[in-house]
Amino acid sequence: MLSITYETWKYVCEMYFSQKPGVLKSYLQWFPFSKLRPEEKKSISSEAYFQRYIQNGAAVLFPLFMLRTDNYLQKGDGSFRNSSLISPLLFLVLQAVGKTVHDKYKPNRPDSISVFYAGNYNYGRCHYKQDYDDFFKEINADLDEFDFFIKTDIRDFFGNIDPNKLMNMIDTNVNKHKIEIMQHHLQMYKELLSFCGNGRFPLIENSIASSFLATVVYLSDADITLQNFIATHISAFSSFRMVRYVDDLYILISSKKADGYLNEAYNMVINEYSSILKEIGLSLNTSKCCIRPTSEINEALKKYLYDEYFNGQKCQIANLCSNGILDFINKLSIELFFDHITVEKYNEIVDEIFSIDDVEFTSSEVFNYFIYENNESLSTAEATKALVSLIEQDLSFINLDPKRLTIMIMKNGSDKAIKAFLNQLFNRNRSGKWNSYDTTIAINYLIQSRFVHIDLLRIIKDHCPNLFAYCESFCKKSFFLIFNQSQYNKIVTLIGSDRKVWYLFYMYLVELSKGNTMSSFAYFKNYFDRVTAHLAYKTGYDHNGKKPNFNRFYKEKEIKKFYFGITDSVDIIEKAHSLRNDNPLAHASAGLIDNNSSTIDLLVSISNLKKLIFAKCTEKGVC
Repeated sequence: MLSITYETWKYVCEMYFSQKPGVLKSYLQWFPFSKLRPEEKKSISSEAYFQRYIQNGAAVLFPLFMLRTDNYLQKGDGSFRNSSLISPLLFLVLQAVGKTVHDKYKPNRPDSISVFYAGNYNYGRCHYKQDYDDFFKEINADLDEFDFFIKTDIRDFFGNIDPNKLMNMIDTNVNKHKIEIMQHHLQMYKELLSFCGNGRFPLIENSIASSFLATVVYLSDADITLQNFIATHISAFSSFRMVRYVDDLYILISSKKADGYLNEAYNMVINEYSSILKEIGLSLNTSKCCIRPTSEINEALKKYLYDEYFNGQKCQIANLCSNGILDFINKLSIELFFDHITVEKYNEIVDEIFSIDDVEFTSSEVFNYFIYENNESLSTAEATKALVSLIEQDLSFINLDPKRLTIMIMKNGSDKAIKAFLNQLFNRNRSGKWNSYDTTIAINYLIQSRFVHIDLLRIIKDHCPNLFAYCESFCKKSFFLIFNQSQYNKIVTLIGSDRKVWYLFYMYLVELSKGNTMSSFAYFKNYFDRVTAHLAYKTGYDHNGKKPNFNRFYKEKEIKKFYFGITDSVDIIEKAHSLRNDNPLAHASAGLIDNNSSTIDLLVSISNLKKLIFAKCTEKGVC
C-alpha cells in the first residue's frame, strides 16, 4: 500500500533490532524493541510477516498499530516540544517510508555543501551520535582556512514543515525522468506523516525518517539558493563553505575585510536566508544566529566526551571535576532554600559547576558524563545524603531537567533517595498538583525501572490514557502479539491481497484523526461495502464471477439481504445508507450540514457497521 519493498522493510528492522539493549532502553520510543525476543525479531523481519501485515497495509486494521500519543520531550529552556510517540510497528513503517524515498531521491546539493542528519540510511545508522560527530569533524577539518563563521537556527523547524510542499519536492525530484513513486503513494506518505505528527510534520524521538526528509529533502533548494546568493552578491567573503546538521547551518568564511563590512555582509546573508525560508513556511530564530571568529566555533557546538585526549593523555573528566555532582546538588539546595530556581538560573549553575578551563567540552557535556557515564560520583555516601535532603526539600527542582535529574536519582541507587522521590510524586498527585512535568518525571523513572511500578502507571493512566496504553502494550511486554486478535485476523485472511480495502480503512482513520467525521464516514462506508462483497464471495452467497462483485454490494437492498438475520441489521443498514445519502461528500442533498447531531450519528453508524462485519465473520465457515 505504501510501495515499501521487503528489502527495505528488512533493512529497517535490522537497523533497530541490532541496537544494544542499553541504547534501546534509554528512549521511550525505542524501549519496546528491547522487549522483543530473538525469535520475535526474526518473525517481524520475515517476508511472510511483511506480506501479511505491512505490504498490503492490513496492519491498519489493528487498533494498537495506529496508536499515537504525545511524547514529553523538552527544549533547552524547559518548555515542551510538540512531539509524538507512535506504536513501534508504525514507527518502523515510517522509517521504511523514509528509506524508500532515500533510495529514489537524487541529491542535488553541490559537493561544496555538506549535509548531515540524525542517522544515516546509507550506513544503516539510526542513532544521531556518529553523524553528529562526523559533522563536528567536518567543520573542524579545514577550520584553519577560515576566519569567521555564521551560525543560523530555524525556529520550530519540524513543526513548520509543510507536508504538501515536501511531497511536491519529492515528486519533482524522483519523478523527473520517469515515475518512481506513484501519486497515490505520495498522498499516502503525506497522510502518514500528518497522522504521526497529529496534523503536522512529525517530531519523533530518534526518527531517522523525519530527520532525513526534513534535512536532506526539504532544505535542499534553500541551501542551493543561499549558496548562489552568497557567491554572487557577497564580495566581502573571499571564500566560504556551508555545513549543515539538520536545521543548524554553519557558513565558514574567509575574509580580509574590516568588521564593518562583515557585519553588513552578515545582515545581507541573514535577510536573504530569511526570505528564502519564508517561501517554504520557515523562519529564522534570529536570537540564535550570529557571526563569530572561528576560534569560538566550539562554543556553539556540542562535543562528545568519547575518545578525547587532553595534553596527550586520555581525558579523565572525573579527575578534572572530581566533586562535580556533590557540588551541583549542594548548590541546588542552597538556591532552593532562598528561592525557586528558573531554567536560566539552573543553566547558570550547570555552567558554574561543570565548566572546565582549557578543555573544549561544554558544561552540559561534562554534566552528561557524570549522569550517564560516571556512576561512582553519583553513589557516594555524601552524594546520597545531599540528594535525599534536596528531594525532601522540594521535588519541583526536577522540572528544570526531568530526564537527567531523574536518572541522577535512579543511578544513585539509594532506596532512601528513591523512596523520597516517589513519595513526593504521589503527594503531588494526591494534592491535585500533578502536571506535564510530573508526567515527564514519572516516565523517565519508569524507563529506568523498566516499567514495573504499578502505582505510578495508574497515575499515568488517569492523566494520559493513550500514554498509559503505550506503556502497558509495548513497554511492559513484547508488542509481538498485537496482531494476535482473532476477529481482525479473520478479516485479514478474508481480504487477502486487496490493498484497496486497507486504503479505504486507513483513510477513514486519517480523516477521523483530523476530526473530519463526514469524510471519515464516507471512507468507512466504502470500506464496509467492499468487505461485504468479499464476505458474500467467500460464503458463496454471490455465485457470479471469479471475484467479488463490488458493483453489487453498495446497494442497500443487496446488503440488507446479505446481513439478514443479524440482530438490528436492517435498521443499521438503513441508517447507514440514509447518512451516506445526506453526506455532502457523496450526495448533492447535503442533509448532514443541517443536522446538529450528525457527528454522533455518523460515529454510531460506523460502530454498528463494524459489529455487522464481526457478526458475519463469526458465522460458521465464513472466515
